[in-house]
Amino acid sequence: MRHFLSRAVAVGAIVVLVVAARPALAHHAVQAEFDQNKKATITGVLTRVMWVNPHVRWQMEVKNPKSGKVETWDISGGAPGGFRAIGITSKDVFKVGDTITAIVALARDGSTTGHVFAFILADGRKIDMWQQYSQ
Repeated sequence: MRHFLSRAVAVGAIVVLVVAARPALAHHAVQAEFDQNKKATITGVLTRVMWVNPHVRWQMEVKNPKSGKVETWDISGGAPGGFRAIGITSKDVFKVGDTITAIVALARDGSTTGHVFAFILADGRKIDMWQQYSQ
């Protein structure tokens, strides 16, 4: 009986550790997906805002300056709590249909994906997400 209890406690401990470690394993480094040394400034129409954890995301329709074709860009940022820290408490700041500009780190895979450094809103306000990079 003692052996059974010891084994049950050990199995239970392993299950708890695996479940507790799962969120840490799921998180990724921004640097792995985006090249912070390759910035782009894109301007387009905001088509969707996803104000959810773990990262706020925006979709924009952007005209490619070389091909003239409209492309859908997926932009990611920090967690909603990060916005509260810089004084933005509502997704209403980002209005679907507005033309906005995003300064982004480009995706390493060359896709139309970026991680935001700063936004310039339709009313001209600039929102710095990473002040050291958006100069």
